Amino acid sequence: MESWYKIIISNLGQTSKEVLSAMLMFNGAESVVDQDDFLEVYLHTDHKDSLLEFISGKEIFNSLTVKHENVVNENWNAVWESSFDPIDVGHIHIRAQFHPKTDKTEIIIQPKMAFGTGHHETTFMMIEKMSGLEFKGKHVLDYGCGTGVLAVFAGMLDAKKIDANDIQLEAIENTLEHFEINNVDRANLRVIQGDLDVFDGEEYDVILANINRHVLLQNPVNLKGILKPDGSLLMSGILKADRSLILETYEKAGFKLVSENSKGEWCLFEFCIKN
Repeated sequence: MESWYKIIISNLGQTSKEVLSAMLMFNGAESVVDQDDFLEVYLHTDHKDSLLEFISGKEIFNSLTVKHENVVNENWNAVWESSFDPIDVGHIHIRAQFHPKTDKTEIIIQPKMAFGTGHHETTFMMIEKMSGLEFKGKHVLDYGCGTGVLAVFAGMLDAKKIDANDIQLEAIENTLEHFEINNVDRANLRVIQGDLDVFDGEEYDVILANINRHVLLQNPVNLKGILKPDGSLLMSGILKADRSLILETYEKAGFKLVSENSKGEWCLFEFCIKN
């Protein structure tokens, strides 16, 4: 059984949980779970020393209480189930398998150390934005798929072909499982463990990128290279403080901002390629 590490950050006071989450994700955390009055941070055991060193060296953490312990995957579901409540994103109802079925359009989520349940502002905004776009017959990429919730929703919206990738094996397995439990056709689904280079030569109508700032800043040229001339890039995982940097970087790479949204401390951007 693969070993993971859990860090509990409490005594938050007025400290922004969104800012802390972004800092932790940028510096090696795989998942940050908001438990109202504290944060649960999960990461591979191999990465714990560098993240703990980062935390100890940043003044923002000095007044907070930080505890940590080893954890294995078999504990994840019990931890998650104890705190997960259904959520509505417009007309979409996101629930776990153990919650009662409703007559709404539903996405069922059972995450296994993978990010993306709809509760975080970035995933919420991505699903909300996707609801207003045309996916029927489109070729879609879910870049950094996490739980695969965005890929699943693209399938529910009748996307013709869906590719998804993530560097975590758990995310690959979780995405495949979520297609199955949501009864979404996997015939045109391809899920690959790896980074963006695994899709060299492909062209997409829609690219979904709900991923951290560091990855987004590294890949504007690569994303442009696989987006069709009339395609759309939906992007989140960006703090408001980084808005100008992201816009400047992507406009310089040849993208044009079509629309934007924000929720809490987070931003969502819709880009197209400049004519």
